[in-house]
Amino acid sequence: MIKYAANALLATKISFSNAIAHLCEKVGADSRKVLDGVGLDRRLGRSFLYPGVGYGGSCLPKDVKALISVLKKHKISAKLFEAVDEINQEAAKRFVDIKLLKFWGKT
Repeated sequence: MIKYAANALLATKISFSNAIAHLCEKVGADSRKVLDGVGLDRRLGRSFLYPGVGYGGSCLPKDVKALISVLKKHKISAKLFEAVDEINQEAAKRFVDIKLLKFWGKT
């Protein structure tokens, strides 16, 4: 459970960063400045507060999905982690779209 909880928290911070970056893009704010400001709070720290392609690798996606499964098995709401997973998938798609737009001029 500790590994699932720790990895889910890291995944949540990454998805949070991507959601805030997307919002900043829409409202004309500088996401780096916003997230740097958030990271100045010692309770939160700066680690994993960088927007990008989303989380990946062999552990974070698997552990988030496993935690969702365990929560549902025990009839506990998994909405938070389902949203984390959804935002992560959207971030990867947005990243590709942005790169295609820069390279080809279209998505």
